[in-house]
Amino acid sequence: MTTGIDAVIFDFGGVLGAGVSRMMSEALGRPAASGVDLIGLVIGPRDVDSDHPFHRLERGEITLDECNAGIAELARDAGLETAPALPPPDVMLAGLTPATEMIAAVGTIRKAGLGTAILTNNLDGLPWREAFDADALVDVIVESWQVGMRKPVAEIFALTLERMGGIAPERALFLDDFPWNIAGAETAGLQTLHVTDPDADAAVLLTRLGL
Repeated sequence: MTTGIDAVIFDFGGVLGAGVSRMMSEALGRPAASGVDLIGLVIGPRDVDSDHPFHRLERGEITLDECNAGIAELARDAGLETAPALPPPDVMLAGLTPATEMIAAVGTIRKAGLGTAILTNNLDGLPWREAFDADALVDVIVESWQVGMRKPVAEIFALTLERMGGIAPERALFLDDFPWNIAGAETAGLQTLHVTDPDADAAVLLTRLGL
């Protein structure tokens, strides 16, 4: 196998977990307010790291309650009478199901001798690792809240490669469903695959790897 790739790094939600999370579906389902981007209100700017409460939550700097209080303040500033709120961790995963073909592809990749990792922006207390048996699925898991940084910053990609044994960025392939995270990985020197349909893109991934 001479693809020039030694390791594959997977995002979780939207890549290994298919569907729309409870968090996103609730925010999307709220009536649109005039001139207010409700998704942006809840999760902050997409393409940069910032001091938005959700970004701070994903970096492990504040609790879920503190994040929701911050979102409520932003909602009041935007003229909203009520604010979207993130649900408790035990229900936040509702709506996400295993992307069976992509998960099977991870096993094929590991059998071929390539390194595997999950790199996810996530928060303390979210039971996704248990629900998806993630620790048995890949070699390395990096969660934003544990390391104090989040995608799309270049440093979190470098940390992931370091924990995988010092893989050179140009020999790593990163998969994500968000284009701004793909852009961050490319800035850090990684090869990328933008996932739009996890099960269909599993075949694209294996073809790219020659498997």
